[in-house]
Amino acid sequence: MDAQIIADIRRFNRRYTNTLGVLNSHVLDSGYSFAEARVVVEIGMSQPCIANMLVGSLNIDRSYMSRIINRLVKLQILSRQPSNEDQRVSLLHLTEKGQQLYNEINDKSDEQIIRLFRALPEQELIEMHTSMREIEQKLDQLERMDDDTI
Repeated sequence: MDAQIIADIRRFNRRYTNTLGVLNSHVLDSGYSFAEARVVVEIGMSQPCIANMLVGSLNIDRSYMSRIINRLVKLQILSRQPSNEDQRVSLLHLTEKGQQLYNEINDKSDEQIIRLFRALPEQELIEMHTSMREIEQKLDQLERMDDDTI
């Protein structure tokens, strides 16, 4: 792969990461790390869920995921419930406090995107959206290709 292409992709990743504030210690002024917020959002979107699903969808190490889940349970953001099908598996749910956090993160994420792109003319916003969807589709193709080689 061309060195300039690699450099450009890395620059884009750094820029967008900085723009969204992903590396701030507390994402969207929520008091939670990016990884913790992502776990809350994933569970909120697919309740109930199990830790293994989160490990796969977020590509987070199992032991790190376990620490995140334990912390969020301790903070009463998540609750665990044994699965009826397999008692070794815990189903993760958002508590009322967790649902409020999920809603707050969603609202702030929407507001962040609106602020970021509001100055763009409609046609440029449509072009940017189309480009993002194309990038997402290409990344999906790469992931499928990776899965096929395993």
